[in-house]
Amino acid sequence: MKKLIGVMAAGVIGSGALHAYNWKQAANNLTPKEQAFAAAAATAAVGNLPKLTAAFNRALDEGWTVNELKEMVLQLYAYTGFPRCLNASATLEQVVKARAAQGKQDVPGQTPAQIPAGTDKYELGRQNLARLIGQDIPSRPAAFIQDTDTFLKEHLFADIFARGILTDEQREMATVSFLTALGNVNSQQRSHMGLAINVGVTPAQIEGICAVVKQEVGRREGVNGLAVLKEVTNK
Repeated sequence: MKKLIGVMAAGVIGSGALHAYNWKQAANNLTPKEQAFAAAAATAAVGNLPKLTAAFNRALDEGWTVNELKEMVLQLYAYTGFPRCLNASATLEQVVKARAAQGKQDVPGQTPAQIPAGTDKYELGRQNLARLIGQDIPSRPAAFIQDTDTFLKEHLFADIFARGILTDEQREMATVSFLTALGNVNSQQRSHMGLAINVGVTPAQIEGICAVVKQEVGRREGVNGLAVLKEVTNK
């Protein structure tokens, strides 16, 4: 595992030493392919369509398939809503068509799996989430709005996660990129950074995502991401 660098290693987030933080070195904790994926996820989350166009082109050049990027966009709506998802979908369509017109042969990729008829989707979602957490979780825990638990399990962690195409690791990298770019959802960001680490994303890679977010979205969001990561890794 790559060591955390700069202020993360020194534990001085929020101090003047942050100005010396090597964001470029942090970004290189990700492969160029992962950087492109994080950039696409982050710019999609905030709706910066010109930057998203560039990020999708870069992601396709780095070897992501069209269906892998479609899957990331589909997952986006669970965290940012349909407007961001639909705008990202339209942008990806424009990029793919423009590249085809230029003679570029982008790989379509795998098609999504189907949930068998009669499957208890709540139970499937509960099991998928338990796998990400790394331990069993209760069925139908009490919630102020009870159907939030139902929708979370049946839709996000069943309908979406059961589609395949992206690995658990890739899905959590996308989600961490979404939430870090949003910058004001620290509770969910902490949870998903923890899930990402559970499924094999290293803290150094998450640091790299924060660096990509800083470049593509803004310094405040990148710094906030580092601070949240510090909370997660210090537990």
